[in-house]
Amino acid sequence: MDTPKPFELEYPPQFAELLHKLNISLALSTYQAGKVVLISAFDNDHLIQLPRTFENAMGMAIKDEKLAVATGKNVEILKNSSDLAKIYPPKPNTYDSMYMPRATYHTGYLALHDMAFLKDKLVVVNTLFSCLSHIDKNQSFTPFWQPPFISDYAPEDRCHLNGIAIEDDEIKYVTALGTTDTAQGWRDNKIKGGVLMEYPSGKILVDGLSMPHSPRLYNGKLYVLNSAQGELIEVNPETGTYEVVVNLGGFARGMDIYGDYLFIGVSKLRHNSQVFRDLPIAETSFAGVIAVYLPYKTIVGQVKYKMSVDEIYDVKVLAQKTRPNILSTDMEVNKGAIIFNEKFYWGEVKSENEAKNTQKSQNTPQQGSIRVQVLKNIRPTQIYEQFSNMVCKDLKNDLANKNINSSLNLIVATMGNTPLGLVVFEAKKDKTAKIHSVFVKNEFRNKKLATNLLKHLHQILQQNQIEYVEANFTSKNVDEEITKKLFAKFSNVNLIIE
Repeated sequence: MDTPKPFELEYPPQFAELLHKLNISLALSTYQAGKVVLISAFDNDHLIQLPRTFENAMGMAIKDEKLAVATGKNVEILKNSSDLAKIYPPKPNTYDSMYMPRATYHTGYLALHDMAFLKDKLVVVNTLFSCLSHIDKNQSFTPFWQPPFISDYAPEDRCHLNGIAIEDDEIKYVTALGTTDTAQGWRDNKIKGGVLMEYPSGKILVDGLSMPHSPRLYNGKLYVLNSAQGELIEVNPETGTYEVVVNLGGFARGMDIYGDYLFIGVSKLRHNSQVFRDLPIAETSFAGVIAVYLPYKTIVGQVKYKMSVDEIYDVKVLAQKTRPNILSTDMEVNKGAIIFNEKFYWGEVKSENEAKNTQKSQNTPQQGSIRVQVLKNIRPTQIYEQFSNMVCKDLKNDLANKNINSSLNLIVATMGNTPLGLVVFEAKKDKTAKIHSVFVKNEFRNKKLATNLLKHLHQILQQNQIEYVEANFTSKNVDEEITKKLFAKFSNVNLIIE
């Protein structure tokens, strides 16, 4: 069985044909993978994608040529420049549009869900503070509405407010996962506590929903994702009733429309979750995008991620853009772009071909050519299927014998699409962690790659205030001297070799 490549997609040719004929691309945000991914049709049969790093990417908003992306502690504003796209130094005459960073709002962590540009203001669903807010340069956020049952502004995610439905630049409806007024109170009844509210009255029109997200008004009809049931529903706000349009087979969140087609994000459910394991979608869920043809109320195509992405946060259609590009603020090439009035320039930037030739001329991999990504909550069966040739013998045996039941986390080093090494670790509820495996391919050993992977792990554990770490190996399965030398650099790791 071939090991999937990072961000590898599985899709029928019809999905590529659909994007090609509609003359559109899709933008996806994923909190778990920390990316905004652009998906386009390369031709009638094949897709091409472009993942860019946006840390903890969540809600997005798009209007005209502007794109807003909520990240962990910021809101990034980007604007398309088709002129700069055509002369993009690494790949000239390749892209028809390019979203360039224009401004960063330093908001702090707000858990921003749905966002929209309304009347020259950026409106966001501020989930942490249970309110709707404006984002501007003056303060972290400016609240302007809360549900009637919320008594105060507090960073407590009291009802998990998450979605807004908009018509003619006006908010019409709002969704939440509960009607509670206590910190995280919605969690006690999250499978049946969801509501659809009228705006601005806050009147509850539908209750008993299963973690509803992404309410949308399309052609006079109100659609909502009944997320935990994996359903697209059509709601009659006058009667408070709804009907299921289509079953999606995954945890649904993020939705946009083009013509008669809905594009809906779906995410995997954790199979070992006590909350989700009895739901119909527990065994069928996957991460990707589903296309629904509304006139026939049927699924006409889907994209599935085989690796790297377990969760989709938001989906936006990029209309009339067949090969878009997007630059994140951490990209060096972004610093070379200059645009003003009707003029546009690129500063001196090394082309991708030059960069590749430089890499090929080196006998050893350069640190800048190696990328590190974190994959969270990966099922043991998935690790065994995809990485059994890249984990130490102890873990491989445990996976084969199904001795591990909890999800694990991976730190993967890759060059291009090739995995070079990885660390497998488990973060426990008692604020401790266990390292299950450290592995680097033979040809990349003695190049400090394992040390750098463990340094990356150390940073993650520090950020999560985890101080005690254990690594337990069997002496017959590891080189004891090398292992001790490697872990000697990390004083917080209790290394046990039996």
